[in-house]
Amino acid sequence: MGIFRRRRRDDEEPTPAGPTAPSEPAVPAVPGTDAEPDEALPFLGVAEARHLRALVRTAFAERGIEVSVHAGHVADDAGRQFGLWNVAAACHQDDRGRAYWPFLVGSHVERVLASMDAPDPFGELSPDEAAARTFVRLYEREAIPRLDGFPFREFAPGLVEMLALDLPDTVAVYDDARAERLGGVDALRAHGLTNLHRQPVEQLERLDLPDGGGAFHVLLGESVHTASRALLLPRLATELTGHESGRHGWLLCVPNRHQVAWHLVRDATVIPVVQAMARFAALGFGDAPGPLSPHLFWWDGGGYQQLSRLDEDGALSIIVSPDFQRVLEELTGGS
Repeated sequence: MGIFRRRRRDDEEPTPAGPTAPSEPAVPAVPGTDAEPDEALPFLGVAEARHLRALVRTAFAERGIEVSVHAGHVADDAGRQFGLWNVAAACHQDDRGRAYWPFLVGSHVERVLASMDAPDPFGELSPDEAAARTFVRLYEREAIPRLDGFPFREFAPGLVEMLALDLPDTVAVYDDARAERLGGVDALRAHGLTNLHRQPVEQLERLDLPDGGGAFHVLLGESVHTASRALLLPRLATELTGHESGRHGWLLCVPNRHQVAWHLVRDATVIPVVQAMARFAALGFGDAPGPLSPHLFWWDGGGYQQLSRLDEDGALSIIVSPDFQRVLEELTGGS
């Protein structure tokens, strides 16, 4: 369970910048105020982020652990690092205000410490018990320092699928030895996909673009496995919408663990949908716990191609490969 880390700012995603009216000059942010985004936790203002770090340090101290505070994580004397991204996102999203932050932070620290001190969750499992609780789950590649010794598959640029054991309060990731003892990687992956398919549909939305500009579907849920249902496409789309994929594939984005969005490519509406889904992915990635990818992908029949890019200054652009260009030309009549 200890193979994951939260990114530092220098390898984090840039926050997408909204357009500024050319007739109105941007107002410079006042240093140290919430008008200025924090560098490591950009969805918080500088003052908010400073307050959050102080709460985290206090929460650890109240539990007998002294930590040194850094921009994107805290560290104890034993060298263990605890990322701040998820707890910061949880506080940011909670509509009860800063007065509730100490409770959120304290609860988060309790869960983190409990998971680290708990006995090995794989220790007493039988293969049958493991089969019932195993899921195939998507992870952001940059959040994993190393993959040696862990079964994984490349899913899309920047994303990997791994085997996860579902626990009451968290998940534990299989390493090679545990996977072999509990049935083997192939069998566990098959069980993981079956269990993923059995997950209830919490919320399905169709987002229609203005002026008949097409639409895309979004599956949302509190389950940490929601976004991993991208592994079930195109079957997922057919079961939930009644539509089947054609020879032009589909668009996909998984901004965070609670969202997966798709569009089956059939006609020229793919052009505005690409723009809309790219923005959806970028915004959803930077503003939620469990970020996965800020990018939009296209299934080309054999794998996923990345269609969007975020520059260092946060500018969003679309990447059109020769394969995707041919699809666009065919759907628009070459125009």
